[in-house]
This record gives sequence, structure tokens and C-alpha cells, in this order.
Amino acid sequence: MHQQLQRQLDNARQRRHSLVQIRVLKTQGSSYRKSGARMLIDELGQHYDIVSGGCIETHLARQAMEIFRHGMPKILEYDFSDPDAPEWQISVGCRGKVTLLLERLGPDNHYASLALYLEGRLRRQPSWLITQITNGQSELRDCQTPTDTDTVVEFIEPAPRLLLIGTGADTDAIIELAQNLDYQVQVVGCQSLTLHRFQHRFPNLAQSVAPQQLDNYLVQHPVDYAVVMTHNQSLDAAYLSQASLAQLALVGMLGPLDRKHRVLDEMTSPAPVHLAAPMGLSLGGHGSQAVALSVMSQVQAVHHHMQAQPLSRKH
Repeated sequence: MHQQLQRQLDNARQRRHSLVQIRVLKTQGSSYRKSGARMLIDELGQHYDIVSGGCIETHLARQAMEIFRHGMPKILEYDFSDPDAPEWQISVGCRGKVTLLLERLGPDNHYASLALYLEGRLRRQPSWLITQITNGQSELRDCQTPTDTDTVVEFIEPAPRLLLIGTGADTDAIIELAQNLDYQVQVVGCQSLTLHRFQHRFPNLAQSVAPQQLDNYLVQHPVDYAVVMTHNQSLDAAYLSQASLAQLALVGMLGPLDRKHRVLDEMTSPAPVHLAAPMGLSLGGHGSQAVALSVMSQVQAVHHHMQAQPLSRKH
């Protein structure tokens, strides 16, 4: 989500246009989006992303026009617990309550809470976004401090960081999907030809880091998860032997099961505790997009502490 938000923010800044941001503050019961979700509406009424399944977006667009006119933040609560309520006259899928905050963002307030939210997502430590309802002013704090009833406090968790070790063409699909899922992606490699080609496709994203340099690199650029995909058996073994990968919550390696055993035989140190090889969930399909979906599905499940299974089997 934050990649799309950043693009919309950059576009608004460039054109000096105003936006209305709609934040989900809290939910109760069944709801389409959860706390922290955001959508944007521009001065023409066009919206980017949604906070419901389409049930309230038209109403929110009208509310946003009022925010553009008077400029003050507004809190709205929608209660879908009674689906037959005459004020809705729509068939809603969710049966919960959602509380939203509408704010005008523009050059005069430096796009306020949206810019600060995106800054908080890029930090390595959690932060708190404090917004004054009376005047719309926001600030980002490193710790939670007492606030009054006229403020909204939002906890901002840093975006998860994913390291891809390898710069082959199959990284492209993983990068695109991971960024769309709000991961901060880092890429390293040491194979000069593929690294050069990669830097052509993604300027400034990849760095040249040999296996023996990986520990020092990760001291400066810590990550949460890593995927080793050099397509070179000896290089995979050398990277996986580095101490900085040993305790990560998930370290994946591409390739079939028999290749895993050959790589392990070449390693000079014990394998990472949470090594997943072959990496990915068994979803079927062919090609780089299917591989990316399989890989990121496993990363996503680990990050959210979920057992990957059909929703129909959840109780």
C-alpha cells in the first residue's frame, strides 16, 4: 500500500494539489479493512484504494468535498451491524463497525500525516503518529506519550525488510510483488554480468556484496527475511554460511530438493535455523510470476504468524 501512497503523494506535491486522506482508526467485528488502512481522494473526486468493499466510497467522496471546502478534520463512524438500517439501503458484506478520520492534505500543511506516516514506515524502529483533531496538525514521535481527547494516536510499525541475494531476471517479479505488499526490498549480488544488467533495470537498488562482505553489510542494513537465489550452487552455499543469516525468521533458497542437499554439503557453517528450501508455497503455475507468488506467500505467512490455508478452513 505505501508504495502507491508514496506515488500519489509525490504526484500531488509536484502539481501542488490537495488531497483528502481517509484513515481507518478502529474497527469492531467484521470489516473490509483494518486499522491503519488508508485511501486518498483528489479534488476531482477520484479515489485511490478503498477502505470498504465499495459500500461507503461514494458517501466518502461527498464527505471529502466538504473537507476540501472547510479544511478541518472529521471523524465518521459507520455501523453495519444492522444491515437493514434504512439510511444505507445497500447490501453490505461486513457486519461490523468502522471509525474513519478524514483529513485535508496540501502544500500549506506539507501533506501532514501522510508524509509522516510514510516516513515512519521507513524507520527501523516503531513510531507514533499524533494528529490534532482541532487543527489537523501532525507529528511523528519515537515513543508514546500521554495525549488528550482531541488527538488521534496511530502506532506505525516499520515496513518489513526483505533481502534478495541474487540479481537474475527472476528477481524482477519478486521485487514488484514484495513492494506492492509493503516490503522494503534490498538486493545484493556479486556476479558482475547479472548485477550490471539488474542495475540497468533497477538503478540504485542493488549493491555489489560478496559472501564474505554480507555480515558487515547487514550490520548497516538489517533485514527481517532473506531469499538466496544466485542460481550458483557454490555462491548459494557461501552466502548461506554467513552468520548474519543464521537467526533470521525466514531464509529461503530457490531450487529443487536435491539441490538443497548439494548446497548444504558445500556450506562451511551450519544452515540458518529457519531455512526454507525449496522456498515457497505449493500453489502451482509456471514462470517468474508464479514463482514470485509462491515465494512471497510464504514470506507473508511467516511475517503475519499465519498458517497458510484456505480461508474456508479457518474457524
